[in-house]
Amino acid sequence: NPVGYLYRNPHQRLDVSDLGKADILRQIKDAEEKVRSLTKEAEEKRRQLQAEGKRAAILRTDGAEATLRKQLDARMAEAQSRIDQKKRTVLAEGEKKAAALAATAQNRMGTAKEFVLSEFERTIDA
Repeated sequence: NPVGYLYRNPHQRLDVSDLGKADILRQIKDAEEKVRSLTKEAEEKRRQLQAEGKRAAILRTDGAEATLRKQLDARMAEAQSRIDQKKRTVLAEGEKKAAALAATAQNRMGTAKEFVLSEFERTIDA
């Protein structure tokens, strides 16, 4: 059995060169190149899909944040409005009470003056 010979059956011998060694090598090389090309394309597609997914996630997140920010701003404005209204109400009530106390104090001051004068006069007369 010499090296370089293949046996299909005991009566027929084929030489490796008869099989088109160069053609087989070319086919192997073409297949390897095709695999490399397909692998590269698949990797590029994976990166592209991954980038698109990241962009979509960022857009969804930004949209959700903007919506929440608008809702928060609206609620804060509403709360501030209620606080301002309550503040005005409390200040108005305080001003009314202060005016009433000032009027009462004014009336009492006149009574107090009369009392002090009468006590002073009584002390002098005594």
